[in-house]
Amino acid sequence: KRKIQVGDKMSGRHGNKGTVSVVIPEEDMPFLPDGTPVDIMLSPMGVPSRMNIGQVLELHLGMAARKLGIHVATPVFDGARDSDIWDAVKEAGMPSDGKYILYDGRTGEPFDKKIAVGVMHYLK
Repeated sequence: KRKIQVGDKMSGRHGNKGTVSVVIPEEDMPFLPDGTPVDIMLSPMGVPSRMNIGQVLELHLGMAARKLGIHVATPVFDGARDSDIWDAVKEAGMPSDGKYILYDGRTGEPFDKKIAVGVMHYLK
């Protein structure tokens, strides 16, 4: 299994795709208040340009499922409803907007704005 490198093509399941622009050491990556580092950072411009809010909903449902210790399967045209997702977010004790304060891995300082963080399947 080859490590990810600059130029690798990646895609999610919602038409969101792109190439790796930089690889940063794990200790320099932003991290959650509990110390968990972020694996991948995506440009927020990828959501409106592709009009695929499904990728953001997958983030929230994926994070809720991880916190609840459950697995979720959502068929393509019969997936989770918005109400199901937000109920799971609430049950998992997540922030109601699904956004977290992240800390800069290099300085330890919090970023100015809360950021959507979650679990998403991404393919290389």
